[in-house]
Amino acid sequence: MTQEPATLEQAIDQSAAYVRLAIEWFDPTHIVTMVSGGNDSAATHALAVELGLPVAMSIHGRTGCGLQATEAHVEANYGHDAPLVIADAGRAYEEYVMRKGFFGKGTDAHKMAYHVLKAGPFRKTVSKELRQGKRNTRVLLLNGAFRAESPNRSKTLKRVSMDPAAPMNMWFNLIHDWTPELRDKYLASRNIPINPVSKALCRSGECMCGTMQTAAQRIEAAAFDPTWGAWLDDLEAEARAAHGFGWGESKPRGTPKQPDLFMPMCSGCSVTVHPTNIDMEG
Repeated sequence: MTQEPATLEQAIDQSAAYVRLAIEWFDPTHIVTMVSGGNDSAATHALAVELGLPVAMSIHGRTGCGLQATEAHVEANYGHDAPLVIADAGRAYEEYVMRKGFFGKGTDAHKMAYHVLKAGPFRKTVSKELRQGKRNTRVLLLNGAFRAESPNRSKTLKRVSMDPAAPMNMWFNLIHDWTPELRDKYLASRNIPINPVSKALCRSGECMCGTMQTAAQRIEAAAFDPTWGAWLDDLEAEARAAHGFGWGESKPRGTPKQPDLFMPMCSGCSVTVHPTNIDMEG
């Protein structure tokens, strides 16, 4: 297992070495930074630019259930050094909730939410903006997940993941070996603007689907953004009347087995990462 860097300089050098190895092996046609609005992806994007990587664009997921302040932060602070593109799930969240009820609670529910709100829009955006019908277009997506986020993640997280539904999309954790302390030191040293949602809620807030959040986190989010809170209250009232359960509650009959375990942009929610055949753990 790779040794955890002791200093920020070591962390940067280590990330640079691994991403250059990934680029040499994968030979990407395009490089993309995935920006949630949180601190992890902020550090990842800034580092990619600092390392001189040819970032073709940044992609942010509009899930339809997140806090508006996060999207406003992303729009204000990205798009200057690489085009910002929104992977828009549209009304998928509300439509799903009104049709079937909320996604439920727990890992299986989270898999379905990720599939509907993020995975699909991400793949469509990459195909539309970069692949454009061309074959053998290899896209390297730089993600902000890192092992030190949790004990479980330290054992299971892979530096590299190939998207099983889009094998020419390779996800790479640029700050894989960093710690929260190193990340925060980097952000401060580069004067990177911090999302006010991250400051207030300690999460990016771009997806509040209810599958992995607590009732207390909902209260905090509603206090931060009363408009979001009122919207969710209204949606929940309709969903509860139609389906019998609300946001953050388990479905009465459970959640069916989901088709897609690949969730690289929900690092703060889930610890499940699709295995890869590429060994870059050094």
